[in-house]
Amino acid sequence: MKCNIAEKFLGENGVSAVIGVILMVAITVAMAATMYVYIGDIASIELRTPTVQMFANENGDRLSVINTDGEVHWDSIALRSTGNVTIYINGEVNETVGKTVIADTYCKVTDSMVDGGSAHVLIRGSDFIDIEANASTILSDITITIIHDDTGIVLGTYAFSSITIVGG
Repeated sequence: MKCNIAEKFLGENGVSAVIGVILMVAITVAMAATMYVYIGDIASIELRTPTVQMFANENGDRLSVINTDGEVHWDSIALRSTGNVTIYINGEVNETVGKTVIADTYCKVTDSMVDGGSAHVLIRGSDFIDIEANASTILSDITITIIHDDTGIVLGTYAFSSITIVGG
């Protein structure tokens, strides 16, 4: 009995069309699920919150920047105060126009508050925020909170026992 190998493997025996379609659909679903997981991981990458370390100098009502961890810009920062204050970024009261921060409101820092321009200004180690009372009396027990605007995460909270009057 002679057996032809070609006839044995290439005969009419094979996978039915229904099984073939089911296998192709299963392979397509598996590939789509793999792509979904891969793309989902890329899309869920969270924004990194920068570190901005400041020092509260109570005598001068000033927050001085000590250190930042790279490319942090002033326009990605917001402030909140427990009292009505005026802030001056990198300038004295008589040199620049301040921004009034109303108590318990969210105040986003803009580049015009930093240098009067509209550039994307980096926060540097020599930068500072002066805080002045804009009421007729010295404010006491004021807390200033620095917030990363892009993520909403608090970068620091600084307490002052007293804030002097603007120009005082």
